[in-house]
Amino acid sequence: MKNRNPPPSPAREAAFRALLDVEAGSFPEDVLESRTIGLDPRDRALAGALVYGVLRHRTRLDWTLDRFLTRPGKPLTPELRTILRQGLFQLMDLDRVPASAAVDEAVRLAKSSGSAWAAGLVNAVLRAATRAQTWPNPMDAPLSSADRLAIAYSHPRWLVDRWLMERGPDETEALLRANNEPAPLTLRVDPDRLGIEEAIRRLSGSARRVESTRFSPFGLNLWGAAGSVMNLPGYDEGWFSVQDEAAQLVGLLVRPRPGDWVLDGCAGRGGKAFHVAGLADGVQVIGLDPDAGRLALAARDKARLNRAGVHLVRGDIAAGPPFPSDFFHLVLVDAPCSNLGVIRRRPDVKWSKAADSPGRMAEIQKKLLAAASRLVRPGGRLIYAVCTVTPEETTVVIDDFWMNHLEFGVRPATLYLPESAKELVGPDGLIRTWPHQRGTDGFFAAVFERKPAKPPEWGGLSF
Repeated sequence: MKNRNPPPSPAREAAFRALLDVEAGSFPEDVLESRTIGLDPRDRALAGALVYGVLRHRTRLDWTLDRFLTRPGKPLTPELRTILRQGLFQLMDLDRVPASAAVDEAVRLAKSSGSAWAAGLVNAVLRAATRAQTWPNPMDAPLSSADRLAIAYSHPRWLVDRWLMERGPDETEALLRANNEPAPLTLRVDPDRLGIEEAIRRLSGSARRVESTRFSPFGLNLWGAAGSVMNLPGYDEGWFSVQDEAAQLVGLLVRPRPGDWVLDGCAGRGGKAFHVAGLADGVQVIGLDPDAGRLALAARDKARLNRAGVHLVRGDIAAGPPFPSDFFHLVLVDAPCSNLGVIRRRPDVKWSKAADSPGRMAEIQKKLLAAASRLVRPGGRLIYAVCTVTPEETTVVIDDFWMNHLEFGVRPATLYLPESAKELVGPDGLIRTWPHQRGTDGFFAAVFERKPAKPPEWGGLSF
């Protein structure tokens, strides 16, 4: 006998649950990985498209839903709002999904929650949307220009206001548009194991398009890659790591010499530490981070990449790390930040940050940079980097540091970058990248050098 209440498709169920997890504070990539275990590649791809699509276009979806939503008589629960967003996104943006399938699957999701009222509302709203001749356009609505941009490109109003003031209307719209464009999967290839051309050849069947990156000599962009990165050929063998092109340039800024001691003071999952360790023979890199969970993931990658020269240590650089002053040749502070430069990869950032986030993060960054400076030996270098584009977290932080640490001077980033990346450096010697200008994440980096002095007697650390 035919099931009168078939369950929703696995992909849509997984996407629905993942979106609720993100609303509760989880990272999209983490919950998608866990929620799509056991699904075939096509379902995994659809679940990912639904999650990232709803997160990218959330405000526009809500504004459009309000055009079709009659008074429901009850407030919309987060579950019901998520089902409606997911259904409408398929109708508006996924041409390959038949309208009938989008509506029916949304109704099944509502029924699976056990609410006949919710299923009826979902059916009525989405069927009304399918009968629309054209979609309502917020750019034609009687709203302020900032509101129109915020709705059409689904960014919080405070962020639109900020960029309108800093960048002007044309560049703001270009940035908002670029933030909503899906980013490729970007890999950093280990040149000791595989050349770029060989990597392109071996990975060509894993994505719609595979090409080398423009600025980093070690990078590959994979467009339309389906499934988990762990299923790509060469993952287990350590051929590559996932890392955006702009972030790859940080390792090149560090540019160690053979035998150097390097501190990655905010190591996270260790991506930059592993990169730096492979750039010269005998380099010893301390990857310091206060979070045990991140270090556990870094330890897993250390084994996969076979980076014996990286030593992972739990600790907080701002709280007094267990290292002597003036010890390291090179110190990297890839500081925690507002993450407003990575919205195209992590659209949830738009909804998890507040207008005061850049200012609050800047105070943390100043403390981290000051603490890190005490660990740099005379003649050594201190590299500051953030994946954001706000003045508070970039130029204001380094100006504050420079005024209070006269023993350091800014070095032009062009001294450490390959020719292909030198165009990213401004006249002030600093790196700034923007998604709408270069097709990379938004990024900032500065290189400081401590004035030389007679070097102290020193040796290595034991592990």
